[in-house]
Amino acid sequence: MPTIHWFRRDLRLADNPSLVAAVEAARRADDEVVALFVVDPTLWSAAGAPRLAYLARSLRALDEATDGRLVVRRGRPADVVPAVAREVEASAVHVTAATEPFGRRRDDAVERALGDVPLVPTGSPYAVAPGRLRTGKGTPFEVFTPFRRAWLDHGWSAPAPRPRSVPWASLPSDGPPAAPGTDVDLPRAGEAA
Repeated sequence: MPTIHWFRRDLRLADNPSLVAAVEAARRADDEVVALFVVDPTLWSAAGAPRLAYLARSLRALDEATDGRLVVRRGRPADVVPAVAREVEASAVHVTAATEPFGRRRDDAVERALGDVPLVPTGSPYAVAPGRLRTGKGTPFEVFTPFRRAWLDHGWSAPAPRPRSVPWASLPSDGPPAAPGTDVDLPRAGEAA
């Protein structure tokens, strides 16, 4: 059974612990990885043209990096992710852990909708995962300087290696969204940039 890697903020193949976990799971099962990105209308409608244009360009770059196998679907993640999991009979859905309130609520809804298919959060979009560093009393830091000292003492993980090869699955895709027009001079998009 294939695994799904649900790309969100982490539109890259290198330094992506969740992708590494998905590839390892697929290799153990001698199967493929579905590269999934969900265009969430809630987020899409709330973003401005420069952000959407950069996202669209980044998705095109990621599609190229996955040999044209990025599966882009539009809709609510709690509907789309379970539908794709059923479509491919996925063994698991791998994601980078979300820590912000919106992301946790979204992931909880997706996890409930997935039923028996596990949602596997791995890694963090931050150098040190939120909540990992605590004061000597076990409470969150409220002052930056002691937090900085604790962060430096703790250190952070080395970047996750880019998988040498990924057995990408081929599925129908809506394709990356069109980039809206913007008069903002945006930087190049994609992992190579």
